[in-house]
Amino acid sequence: MRRILLGATPAVFWLTVAHALAQQAITTPILASDENYRDIAGIAAQFGGTGLSDTTANKGVMRTGVFYRSEVLALSNADLATLSSRHITLDIDLRTPAEIALTPDRVPIGAAYTNVNIYGMQSPPPPGSPATQAEAVAQFATQYRAFVTNPVERAGFRTVLLDLAHADIAALYHCSAGKDRTGWTSALLESIAGVPLPTIMQDYLATNQYEATEISAQLAAIRAVYGNAAATIIAPTLGVQPIFLQAALDQVSASYGSVNAYLMQGLGLSQADIYVLRARMVDYLTLPGQSGFVGNAAAGGNLLNALQNSPLSGQYTAFNYYLQSTIDAGTLGGVETQIGGQVLADAAAFLLRVPVRLDAALAPYADGHELMPGEKRAWLAGMGGYFATDGHGGASGSSETSAGPLMGLTYRIHARASIYAGIGYDWGSVGSADGNANVGTLLGTVGGRYAFGSLEEGPFAAARMDIGGVDYSSKRPIGGGLGTASGATSGTVIAGQATAGDVVRLALFTVTSQAGFRLSHVSLSGFSESASEVALNVNRTANTSSALIAGVEVGLDAQRWGAWAITPAVMLGTEMVLGTTHVASSGNLYGYSITQYAAYDSRYLLTGGLGVTAQHGSFVAKASVNALHGDGATGVDGQLSVAYRF
Repeated sequence: MRRILLGATPAVFWLTVAHALAQQAITTPILASDENYRDIAGIAAQFGGTGLSDTTANKGVMRTGVFYRSEVLALSNADLATLSSRHITLDIDLRTPAEIALTPDRVPIGAAYTNVNIYGMQSPPPPGSPATQAEAVAQFATQYRAFVTNPVERAGFRTVLLDLAHADIAALYHCSAGKDRTGWTSALLESIAGVPLPTIMQDYLATNQYEATEISAQLAAIRAVYGNAAATIIAPTLGVQPIFLQAALDQVSASYGSVNAYLMQGLGLSQADIYVLRARMVDYLTLPGQSGFVGNAAAGGNLLNALQNSPLSGQYTAFNYYLQSTIDAGTLGGVETQIGGQVLADAAAFLLRVPVRLDAALAPYADGHELMPGEKRAWLAGMGGYFATDGHGGASGSSETSAGPLMGLTYRIHARASIYAGIGYDWGSVGSADGNANVGTLLGTVGGRYAFGSLEEGPFAAARMDIGGVDYSSKRPIGGGLGTASGATSGTVIAGQATAGDVVRLALFTVTSQAGFRLSHVSLSGFSESASEVALNVNRTANTSSALIAGVEVGLDAQRWGAWAITPAVMLGTEMVLGTTHVASSGNLYGYSITQYAAYDSRYLLTGGLGVTAQHGSFVAKASVNALHGDGATGVDGQLSVAYRF
């Protein structure tokens, strides 16, 4: 099938992040000395969650092992060892200097430590002296609204998010209890990821489950010292309440209109910052339109999907910006047809048809019947043509132009045999999927004919061998700001054919028919494209085509026109491919492989043409034009040649 072959990602950057083929299980270890340590991807079942990573908008799934939230890292030795095993590379402490001095972090081994003082003060804002539970709740709601209105706090949250965007996977952030400053940071990250608001609220409130034991202990201590009334007033603020988070969200709506506007206008994040964070947190199971792609487009869509798990994703790259913008736009913008390099396969298909282009140019000089035994004929032919294939089956349409000279010598050995040899250059330009390849082939051809009676009439056998050295270069503009992938390589074309036929002379014309077998092989060395983040490492391309060939030429007897002898002719031919008709190329990027197929994959190629030969003594000129037709493909080529007999 025409589809991508996905391999394992070798990039160290993503070793801790699994490509989510579905929702991932939440397996974050429970720490006795850090009860509110958890993965922001989702809530464990024992704490009121589903036990699976959260889903997001646009068929996304939260990745596990990317960002962790926590309370103060006052870790036991056992928990420090456990946390160190999570490969955390950054510990972001959201507390004030006073809080840090009271309980410094025990930083996980291998993690860098940074402090982002959200409040911007020496100590947290004083809690006040609420007289009622309602006043205590209102004070906390006011504190949450300040996350949105206070410029110092906004600057703090901006720094936290940027630190996370630039961190190596994975990273952890925390405050003292891991519920307010940490809770708002988590709500922002989940909003960026596209987690639905009810799920964001549920994840926020899970603190009450994770810290239930600690909250009960704190409440008991307050009750023992200050009495039941004080404990009742302060109880809602020891955990979290929906009204707290809702107060911040309402303030966002009032001040900025949306969370996205708050992120960009209030915190000063760029769209690129947001896209990096989202790519780190979310794996999109299906990209826009991907389920409807077929053929080469499907392979391209699969590669784009797979590259979510490469170093191009979750970084400040053109690819990351492109892919995340497609999520918002709802379309891949045609890049799915461009990224795989279909033009490489089309160039290989073009090269496989080199013998077809040689047929018409060689036809006047391949038999030697106009020569006397021992005579020779030197000839020079010019070739040119155009061939186009419609887009179908997920492959983009292709177009080809070709031109070049061919010169050689034909020698009639005796009455029943002749040989010929030629050398030439076939230049081609191949375009498909917005890419263009220039293909030049330095050709050599040699062949001969043996007649069982004479070359002028009767049955015969013929054979020909073509060989060429190929010079290939291509440029592939890729949409979405991904640049132009370019590359060059070399290769070979080898073709051989054997036919049997018959020359029948009638009253006014001669009919020459023949049928046989042709084998063609093209090989292009592997190479690495450059100048684009999604440039491919192109594998060696090797394609072989075997075909039955047949043709007939009907030539009228020469008509005198002054000193010239004019001979018109009609030519018909067909080629039927044996075995597969698909011509393929393949490449890889960050361990993911992609295969593309040429637009032209017809089993039959029909040719029909007209030719005229003009002879004046030893000088011969010939012109011909041929139409070509295959399944979904049409073309035309022409030849003009001159020859001299001696």
